[in-house]
Amino acid sequence: MALPPLLVISCDRYSDLWEPFFRVLRARWPDCPFPLFLGTNHKTCAIDGVTTINIGDDVSWTSGVRAMLDHLDSDDVILFLEDFFLIEPVDTAAVLRLVDVARKHRIGSLRLAPLPAPTPLPALASEVDGIGIVQPGDVYRVSTQPAIWRIETLRKLLLPGFSAWDFEHLGTPLSAELDDPFWGPLAPSIVYDHGVEKGKWKPEGVAICRAAGVEPDLSARPLFTAAELKSHLAAAEPAMREYAIQRDAIDAFARGERAAGLRLIARGLRRRPAALPLWALVPFGIAGPRAVAWLRHRHLHRKIDAARRNFERKLAGGAR
Repeated sequence: MALPPLLVISCDRYSDLWEPFFRVLRARWPDCPFPLFLGTNHKTCAIDGVTTINIGDDVSWTSGVRAMLDHLDSDDVILFLEDFFLIEPVDTAAVLRLVDVARKHRIGSLRLAPLPAPTPLPALASEVDGIGIVQPGDVYRVSTQPAIWRIETLRKLLLPGFSAWDFEHLGTPLSAELDDPFWGPLAPSIVYDHGVEKGKWKPEGVAICRAAGVEPDLSARPLFTAAELKSHLAAAEPAMREYAIQRDAIDAFARGERAAGLRLIARGLRRRPAALPLWALVPFGIAGPRAVAWLRHRHLHRKIDAARRNFERKLAGGAR
C-alpha cells in the first residue's frame, strides 16, 4: 500500500511561511518518505517536490480542508499546519511504525506527539508499545496538531462552517459520539513548535528557522518581541482560566463528583461573580450526571447547528 500523503494546510495569506516551513522540514527530515502536498487558495507553491492543491476562495476552514482531501487518492493522511516547525531530526522509522499501527488497527487519529498525553494501552502486543489511547473527554482529543488521520474519520469532524477553533473545541466532544479510536504516542515521534501567533512571528519560531540555516522573511509579517508576546499571552489567561474551570466543573459533575464541581464553580465565581455560564451549570450539576450529559449534548449540537446556519448564510450571500 502506498504511503499516506503529508498535507500541509495553509492559505494564501501565509504564503511567506511556505519556504521556511519546507526548508526546515528538509533540514530536520531529509529522508521524509511521504509525498508532500500543500493546500491553499489560488497561489502556487513553487518548491520542488511539493504539489499544490488550490481550493479557491475561503468559505470556512473545514470546507477548505474537505476540498483539499478531495484531491488526495488515499485512505489516510498526515496533517500539518504551515507554522509547525520541526526542532529536532525526525526518526523516519518511528513515524512509519505509527503509520503501520494506525492502518492495522484502523485508528481514526494517531498523534505524532503526546498532546494530550494518552492513557497507556494494555500490553496487547509489542507493536503498540509506547502508544496510548486518547480517551473521550480528554482535552484536545481532536486538534490541528500533527497526526495520522483516517480520512473517513476526519470528514466526520469537518462539519460545515467550522473554524479551526471549532474543529478542536467542538470536534473534541463530537468525537465522543464516534466509534473511531483516537491514539497517541507516550513520547513524541516528532518535536516541533508553533512558530507564529496571531499572524506574527514568535521569537521561538524565528530561532528554530535560523538554527536550521533558514532566514525567515521578517518584512512579510512582523515579529513579536519577547515582551509583546508575554503581554499577549497574559491577556488571554483570564478567559483561558475561566474556560478551564467551566470544563473541569462539567467533568466533575459528569463523574458524579458534585462537591468537587461546586468547589470549582465557587472558585470561578470568586474571580468573576457575574460569570453566567458558571451560574447556569449549578442546577445541572446538582441534578446529576444524566442532566449534565443532556446539557453537553444539547450545547454541542446547538453550536453545530449555529455554525451550519452561519455557513449557509455566507454561501447564500456569496451567490447573490
